[in-house]
Amino acid sequence: MKEDLKMLTRRAVLGSAAGLALGGVLGSACTPRSNLVAEPKKLMAVTMDDFILNFDIRLAPLARNEAILGALKAHNHKAGAFVTASNVNNAAGRRVMQSWSDAGHLIANHTWSHLNATDEPAARIHDDILKNEAYLSQFSQFEKIFRFPYLAEGGTPEKVEAYRSFLDAHGYANAPVTIDSIDWFTSSRLEARLRENPDADVSGYRDYYVKAVREISQQKHLLALRLGYENLPHTLLVHHNILNGLFLRDVMDALVSDGWGFVDAKTALAHPLYKERPQTPNRGRSVLSVLAQEKDIDPMFPDAYLGWGKKTMDSLGL
Repeated sequence: MKEDLKMLTRRAVLGSAAGLALGGVLGSACTPRSNLVAEPKKLMAVTMDDFILNFDIRLAPLARNEAILGALKAHNHKAGAFVTASNVNNAAGRRVMQSWSDAGHLIANHTWSHLNATDEPAARIHDDILKNEAYLSQFSQFEKIFRFPYLAEGGTPEKVEAYRSFLDAHGYANAPVTIDSIDWFTSSRLEARLRENPDADVSGYRDYYVKAVREISQQKHLLALRLGYENLPHTLLVHHNILNGLFLRDVMDALVSDGWGFVDAKTALAHPLYKERPQTPNRGRSVLSVLAQEKDIDPMFPDAYLGWGKKTMDSLGL
């Protein structure tokens, strides 16, 4: 009972889209439970990376963007856009970015060239971050928040420290991920199918994707609790791709049905977890997995999604 009471948060206004705002804890252990209204204990923000706009089968890039923004609006959610600006350095790309800024979504830095910071000289990545900043600063919702491409934060302790020092010096907060949807792989399989047959039935990809996000999200929620993070606002990593153009609304609806509430990305990233600086270099993983490794905790990732879910997708004919 005491643990349940710790998880109770203030009431959020629930519109038709079931939007939720992150609140503080109401009451205390001596407050009668009947006098408290519980928000969902599972909270997340959608964070969308890359913004590659060159796939135009089934949905043209601008139509895809409208569908993604529509899914976010339906849930009254302000997401985070982690933008590699070389992908949007054209008229259509600027239109997409302006639409995100006008809608009030966070716009953040994901480097200009999407290089792997583990493999490249640190000075090159530093220059790439600043070049990206120069482009993104034209949008009013730009904030100095940074996410490493591939979630690769340096590879060695020395390089990790060099990047952290650079980000500190330039006023950037790092933005790790807690829930990786592996949507980039699922989308690559969907894109291959659509190239073969633009009119193909894609319902199997929808069902697989929705199930994967639900199961991975639950696993990471439980891992966060094992690590001592109650009411953690998770960050869900997805990408601006055809998969989310078609199915992000389905994913968000399913998460709400599982008891998840959506927290604006900027609010979520202010949580102390995202200021943690693990000693173990992150090479493409959830920050929760890195922290679990340091504490010798088995993250118990679902077997169905190991290897990006290839074996499971193969078995489903996807």
